[in-house]
Amino acid sequence: MKTLLPVLWAFLLLLPVSTRALTPSEKAFLSAKKELEAFSRSSKVRYRRYWIRVINRFRRVYLRYPESPEAPKALIWTARLYRNLYGYSHNRHDLEEALKRYRMLWEHYPRSPLADDALFEAAQIYRDLLKDPVTARRLETLILERYPSGDMAARLRPPPKESPPPEKKTPPEPEPPPQKTATVRRIRHWSGEDYSRVVVDLSSRVNYQDHALKAHRGKPPRVYVDLSPARLSPYLKPEIPIQDGLLTRVRLGQYRPDTVRVVLDLKSLTSYRTFYLGDPPRVVIDLLGESPPPRKKEVPLKPPGKKHYSLAQQLGLKIHRIVVDPGHGGHDPGALGLYGLREKDITLKVSKYLAEELRRCLSCEVILTRKKDLFVPLIKRSAIANLKKADLFVSIHVNASPNRRSRGIETYYLSFTTDPEAMRVAALENAVSNQSLSDLQNLLKKILRNTKIEESRRLAREIQKHLVRKLSRRYRGVRNLGVKKAPFVVLVGTRMPAVLVEISFITNPTEARRLRSERYLREVARGIAEGIRAYVNGIQVARP
Repeated sequence: MKTLLPVLWAFLLLLPVSTRALTPSEKAFLSAKKELEAFSRSSKVRYRRYWIRVINRFRRVYLRYPESPEAPKALIWTARLYRNLYGYSHNRHDLEEALKRYRMLWEHYPRSPLADDALFEAAQIYRDLLKDPVTARRLETLILERYPSGDMAARLRPPPKESPPPEKKTPPEPEPPPQKTATVRRIRHWSGEDYSRVVVDLSSRVNYQDHALKAHRGKPPRVYVDLSPARLSPYLKPEIPIQDGLLTRVRLGQYRPDTVRVVLDLKSLTSYRTFYLGDPPRVVIDLLGESPPPRKKEVPLKPPGKKHYSLAQQLGLKIHRIVVDPGHGGHDPGALGLYGLREKDITLKVSKYLAEELRRCLSCEVILTRKKDLFVPLIKRSAIANLKKADLFVSIHVNASPNRRSRGIETYYLSFTTDPEAMRVAALENAVSNQSLSDLQNLLKKILRNTKIEESRRLAREIQKHLVRKLSRRYRGVRNLGVKKAPFVVLVGTRMPAVLVEISFITNPTEARRLRSERYLREVARGIAEGIRAYVNGIQVARP
């Protein structure tokens, strides 16, 4: 185990030191580097929690500054630290985390001078630690194909043999590397009476085309999606029976040598939407049945005055079921803050308090997407809300920033944005690259027509107003950062008004101290509940 520390120091000596004015990303990276230096000299290397603390310092750099030159540096350091942690823990999970970061580097930053280093170091893990020479050789081949003039390629080539000088010949043109073919790894699905979500998990990005066919000659109506370039995993079954309200089964086939076809056999032709999400790569297919007619009061009256009312207000809709989503969980701790605070713990406590408040003040059913420290994929959280036919969806999160002075409360709804700060927060919560955020912006163009943007905005405004007001009565300096819009994965595809609340900054000393207090967390829950109640009262203005 002690032999790992000289390796750590050897890498540290290679890090550049600059005397010019530093950018925020450089400051964050150098701060993480200093913490690593202090850590490597201390006796804390025997304790896992300190390794994870240092790892997360580098992790925050590439999440907050994904376009900076420091992002690939921070990624490779996160990978190397996990690899070195394995020398102490002998926990295979640490190797998997290291390989995940190496892959993110060479896939998201292929032009970085560290991309071939990431491939080389990953190949070493597969060869020396996981005893997988086939994968190791495949990665080494990628180095030679993509980075033939790099230093890692030079290390892989055998030394030249002494021989007479060959005759001069015109070298052949190098062949371009073949386009990467994705593997269809797994099919997941969540189903209900009038909603089904099918997720196709992939090894890498693909192109896709979706089509719908009416029932014909005894064949049921179908939706099919062609994925290319792609191949089927040999471990996948060609047919998956489902038998829910909309869907009877999913069929898979290698339609062409480079194309996989995914067929959804339906009970009746219904509306659908298909979209791609990255990190991890997957194609999502939503089947949308007809929702039950809106709940009305028996004799709705026209509201007085000339004020504009939304459709929900005009119909006098009632709120019967609310899904509350505690952010992060399980192996995803979310933001890590002062005093050892973890976002996943705070969001779970606030969500449980919020559920109590909502049941008390609205007498409605409240469903939590998780009730304990459990990892729930982002794509599943919105599916839960749809399957449960929720009337509202509220996701609870805690903010973080490299600037400890940053503080305040903000509430988001799903839409386009060009605000860099909103994009930063979305990157932090989505844990995806800047390229994936761009993909989300394009995705929204397809799905926002079916999303209740106006109602989500109204809900966000009420929650933001009442949460700030509630906390300001008991605490000084509560900052109102307002209502914002951003492409959060957890809100994508929801069929009801949906918002995400950032309740405080875990990295601000004052707010972090408050987040340690059960009293503060209960006040946060009461403020959100009062905002939801105000929204509910607002949409029930038409009274009998």
